[in-house]
Amino acid sequence: MSTLKKSILFSVGEKYIIFAIQFFTSIIVARLLTPVEFGIFSIGSIFLSFSHIFRDIGISNYVIQEQNLSKDRLETAQSLLFATSWTLAIILWSINGYAASYYSEPGVSTVIIILSLNFLILPFGALSSALLRREMRFDCLLKINISAAIVHALASISLCLFGFGFVSLAWAGVLSTITTVIATIYFSDRKISLRPHFIDWRHIIKTGGRFSGASLLWESGISGPELIVGKTMGLESTAFLGRAQGVVGLIYRTIMEGLAPVLMPHFAKSHREQQDIGKKFIKTINNVSALTFPIFSCLFVAMDSVVMFLYGNQWLASIQPARILCMGMLGLSIAVVGGSVVAGLGETKYSLRFQLFGQPAKLLLVLIACFYSLSHVALAMAFGDLLIAVYVIRTLKKLTGFYWKDLALTIISSAYIAACAGVACFLFKTIASEAGDFIVVIGCMASSTLGWILAIYSSKHPLYIEITTIASSIKNR
Repeated sequence: MSTLKKSILFSVGEKYIIFAIQFFTSIIVARLLTPVEFGIFSIGSIFLSFSHIFRDIGISNYVIQEQNLSKDRLETAQSLLFATSWTLAIILWSINGYAASYYSEPGVSTVIIILSLNFLILPFGALSSALLRREMRFDCLLKINISAAIVHALASISLCLFGFGFVSLAWAGVLSTITTVIATIYFSDRKISLRPHFIDWRHIIKTGGRFSGASLLWESGISGPELIVGKTMGLESTAFLGRAQGVVGLIYRTIMEGLAPVLMPHFAKSHREQQDIGKKFIKTINNVSALTFPIFSCLFVAMDSVVMFLYGNQWLASIQPARILCMGMLGLSIAVVGGSVVAGLGETKYSLRFQLFGQPAKLLLVLIACFYSLSHVALAMAFGDLLIAVYVIRTLKKLTGFYWKDLALTIISSAYIAACAGVACFLFKTIASEAGDFIVVIGCMASSTLGWILAIYSSKHPLYIEITTIASSIKNR
């Protein structure tokens, strides 16, 4: 098996295992905490999400793509991480009271104080984690991240059962971070000096700045809507939107976050070898969209049963927004692949432009939508993601020269596969409408999988060939 396929296998496998852990954890925790408690934690954690971008300032991505990664540059990167992380921890401790006053909720302050402890811990392992990605050691990253996910799950459930409320999730995050750092240091071969070192820091800041700027804008598009909704529509609406994003985002992250860490170094290597990046982009979109299109189409169909089964009656208001967000995920999956191509080509200026174009437009639409309903907010978010996808595709056309006809045929093929899976899911859901939510969810998964297999077989899709090849190799062992 090639290095690329092994890396994808470990990376995607990690996400599926973590998805399963988070899946069962969320079911339990959703029954132990109220929507308001979830809303308090969501608001507090969003402040930390934005701060994480400033903490890293693009250094992790710099380490992954830097061709001349000397010892001095590594030590300088380590020193910069400590400086930014500890400074931000102090700032967060200073402003937590203002955040609580702004939302008229003291619990927001508590969440910020606890989660900011992560900023004191993370610098000890962040650079080692980036080096593992640079070296494509995704087998080690799998062990590290699964260990952290298990600790987070056990801590969340245990603390909730003991009545700690929303702070259970915050303390679970801290314990998970400690686990990550310890495991990362254990698996890392390179031991980096902790002494202050700032040689060539301007080069690192300049290179990482574009990554950081793009990440900041990306995070604003992910977390910004919850902040806006929290202020204009209330904490309960924030919780419903957060739950809608959670159920859709969990599926999205399971697919794309397993692929994204592998795609950027893969396209960078292909570019150095002067391969046809346009053809590789089309091939990648062909495979990725054959997964994302049918998955989110079926999730759209079965969303009511999924939410009822996972979270119960108190989260019914999340169903319609979640369905709308599924449409945005179709475009977002294409945009992420395109972004990996751009980063691999070294065109980081475009990575920043994508976000400068799309995220402010999305947030403006969300602000307007808040005066109507939560479904309008979800529609604004989905439309913003589709806008970014269009811009990314147009830019890639200019950079790689792929043919529009090839892209159109790829999208049509994936739409056919999505239709087959979606129809199978809909038929089962209609037939089993009187059954319990558990039966409907399991049946929809089985029927849509069958429809997907028949579709990729009948269309002779490359994924079917890959699946049969892997199955044959396993059988022959």
